[in-house]
Amino acid sequence: MSNKMKVSIIIPVYNAEEFIIETLESVEKQTFKENFEVILINDGSEDNSVNLINDFIANSEKENIHYKMHDDGENKGQGARRNLGIDIATGESILFLDSDDLIEDTTLDIAYKRLSGTKENDFVIFEWAYYYPETGETKYVNKEKYNLKLALYRNTVEMLLGCSTYFSVNKLYKRSFLQRHQIRYGEGYIYEDFEFYVACALKAYRVPVISNILYKVRVHDKSTTKTDYTSTKHRDSFLIAIENAASKLQDGYRDQYTPYQVNKYFIYRALLYSEKRLPNNKNMRNDFIKSTMKIINEYSPNIKVPNGVLPLYNYAFSKGVVKNLDVAEMKKLFKLHKKNKINFYYTREIEKNKRKNKVINKVKNNYYLKPLVYNTRRKVHAKRNKKRANEIENYMSLKVKSGNIIMMGFDYQYRGNSKYLFDYLKDLYEPENLKFVTFDKKVPEEYRINPKSKEFFNYFYTSNIVICESWIPAAFRKKKGQKWIQLWHGTPFKKMLFDSNEATMLSLNPNHKVKMKNDIARWDYLIADSEKAKQKFKTSFDISSDKVITSGYPRNEWLKENHSNEELVREIKIKNNIPLDKKIILYAPTWRDYNYKIAESKKDKDYMLQFRKILNHLGNDYCIINKAHSMDTQPSWNNGITQVYTVNDKVETQELIAISDVIISDYSSIYFDAIHIDKPFYFLIKDYPKFNLSRGVYLDMYNDILKLVAKDEAELAKKIKTNVFKDFKAPENYINKNIENANESIAQIISENIKQDEKSIEINHSNSMQQV
Repeated sequence: MSNKMKVSIIIPVYNAEEFIIETLESVEKQTFKENFEVILINDGSEDNSVNLINDFIANSEKENIHYKMHDDGENKGQGARRNLGIDIATGESILFLDSDDLIEDTTLDIAYKRLSGTKENDFVIFEWAYYYPETGETKYVNKEKYNLKLALYRNTVEMLLGCSTYFSVNKLYKRSFLQRHQIRYGEGYIYEDFEFYVACALKAYRVPVISNILYKVRVHDKSTTKTDYTSTKHRDSFLIAIENAASKLQDGYRDQYTPYQVNKYFIYRALLYSEKRLPNNKNMRNDFIKSTMKIINEYSPNIKVPNGVLPLYNYAFSKGVVKNLDVAEMKKLFKLHKKNKINFYYTREIEKNKRKNKVINKVKNNYYLKPLVYNTRRKVHAKRNKKRANEIENYMSLKVKSGNIIMMGFDYQYRGNSKYLFDYLKDLYEPENLKFVTFDKKVPEEYRINPKSKEFFNYFYTSNIVICESWIPAAFRKKKGQKWIQLWHGTPFKKMLFDSNEATMLSLNPNHKVKMKNDIARWDYLIADSEKAKQKFKTSFDISSDKVITSGYPRNEWLKENHSNEELVREIKIKNNIPLDKKIILYAPTWRDYNYKIAESKKDKDYMLQFRKILNHLGNDYCIINKAHSMDTQPSWNNGITQVYTVNDKVETQELIAISDVIISDYSSIYFDAIHIDKPFYFLIKDYPKFNLSRGVYLDMYNDILKLVAKDEAELAKKIKTNVFKDFKAPENYINKNIENANESIAQIISENIKQDEKSIEINHSNSMQQV
C-alpha cells in the first residue's frame, strides 16, 4: 500500500455537535484500504464540536485514515472553508462531506476505482438519497437524465446543468482537475456551490456515472438552507450566487442548450425560494424574482430553447416572460405549474390562438372585406414607417461629438480584430469616449453598450469614429462628420463580391451586390493585413487604393507577440482540455455557398476532412481541434472520435492557432494569420470544380500554395509527415513586416481624424464669430 494519499475528505464544521460523530463513523467504516486523509475545518463553532472531534480522532485505530484538524477560531462560511480544504489537501482526489451527512461504507472504494479507471476522468458522480434519522429511512428522489449514461463525455457532461439540484457533494473530484481549472466555491454567502457546480460541468472532460447510492443527505431543521427565512440572507446570497454562476457561461460552453439549462434552474429556484425562504413581503418577493430575471437577461440575452420543454419554461424563455420582466405572469404560470394545471392552460392558449387565426383568415379571405383589410394594413405600415423615419431624423439631428468612438465587432461579438483593437484603445480613451457594442460581459461595463438599445443609437449617431468588422446594416445611416473604419475579418483567398459571380447568393438575393456596394461606399478606411490583401480588396470591393490601409490586423499583432509564450500555450490547452502530450492539428474549413439556406440533412458535406481517415494515416501522436465554420455542422461520420476535440465558440481563433502544430483548411483566410508566425499549414481541397462554380478562388494565390494542397486524406497525411511546409516560402507581399505595430497604426488613424475634426470645429466656430 502506497503512503501517498489517494483521497482527501473535506469536512467544514460549524456547531455540528449533534451530528459530527455519526458523520465521522461513516468515514471510519470505509472499506477502502488505501491511505486517505480527512481534513476537518472548524468554522468558529460555539458548541462542543471541536472537543468531540478531537476525542474521536484520538480513539481512531484506522492506520490508513489520517485526520487533520484546522481551527483558526474564525467564522468564514462553508465556501471559504471548502476552498481552504482544496488548498491544503494532498490527496489525488477530493470528496466534500457536510458535517451532518453520511457516506456509505463502500463510497471511497467504488468512487476511487471508477475515477482512476482512465486519465480522461475529471470526477465521478454517484447517487444520493435523503436520510431521515428519526426513522432511519432513506428516500431516493432522483430522476436525472444522466442516469441513462455509463459516463458523460465532453459536451454531454453539461447534461449535469439540467439537473433539478446542483449538489457538489455526491462526487469524487481529481484534485488536479480543480487546481488546473482554478475551480473554487463562492465565499461570503450561502448557495456557494452554484458557481462551483457550473464550473465543473463546463470544464470536465469525462465523468463516469455510478448508479449506487453512496451519499446520504440528513434531513433536519437546523441546516443552513432551512433557517433565517425572516432575514434577507437567502435573497442576497441567491442573487450573488446566480450572478457568479452565470458569469461562468461567458467563457463558453459546448452544448447549445446549456444557457437554457442553467437559467431554467435559476428561474425555478427563484420562484420556489420567493415563496419558501424570503420574508412574507410581496414587494420584496416580486423584486427578488425580477432581479433574477435581470441577471438572466444580462448574462444570457439570447437563450436557445430545445423542443419539447415543459410549458412553464416555454413561456419563460420562448414566449418572452423572463425577457419582458413580467413577474406577475411568471408567478401565475408557476402557480399553475404546481397545481398541474399549466398543460390545460397551455392547450387553451393554443386553441385560443387557432380560433383567433381562423377569424383573421376568414376576414382576410372575405371578398368584400379584402379592400378594407388591404387599405388598413397600408395605413398601419405607413404609420410605422413614418415613426421609424422620425426616429432616424431625430438621431440624425444629434450633434456629432468629436472624440467619441464606437466599435461593433462581427455579429456584435467581442472577438477578432475588434477585441484586440479595443483592448489597446481602452488604455488610451476614457469610457465616455469609447464604447463597444456587445452583450459580452467580458467588456467592462463602463465601456459596454447593448446592441440596438436606445443608448446605442444615441451614441452611434453622436460618434465621430465608427469602427466595424463586417457589413454595416443599411438602416444605420452615416452622418456628416463621421469617419467609418472597416476592420474586416480576413484576407480574401476565396473570391469576394465583384471578383466572383457569386451565383448562389445572387440567385437567392438579386440585390446582394447592390446592397454590399452601398455599404462599401460609406467606408473611409478599410484595414488590410498585407499588400496582397490590399490588391484583392481593391478589385473585389471596388474601393479606391487610398482608402485601403495596410496596417495589419490587431489579431495578428497579438499572435506574433504570444505564439511562443509556452506558459500561455499551456494555459490555453488546459482551459480547453487539449492534451499536452500530442501534436495538435487545427482543422478550420470555410463554409460553402452551395450549401447556403439548404436544410442541414441535405447539405453536401463531402468536402470535409474525414477525421478517422487522416488519423489512421498519422497515428496516435496527433489529435485534431475541430473548428468548423459556424454555418456548418460535422456529419455523423466525423463524430464520436476520441482524438478529435471540439472547442466552444467563445474560444478565440488566434488562441487555437497559437497552440496548434499544424493547420488544415481549404479556402479559409486563416493561413494568412499563420504566415505571420511561420506556422505549418496545408489545404484539403476536394471540391475545387464545384466551389469554383459557386464562388471561386484567386488563381494566383492558389498557385502560390499549390505544393501544400492535397485532394484526399492520404495525400494530406503524407505532406504532413514529410513536412512539405519546410520548403514553402510565402511571397513577400503576403507578409506585413510592421504587424507588431498594427494597433498603434490604427490608433494613429483614429487620433489624426479626431484632431482633424476638432480643427474643423474650431475653424467653423471662428468663421461664425467673424460673421457676427
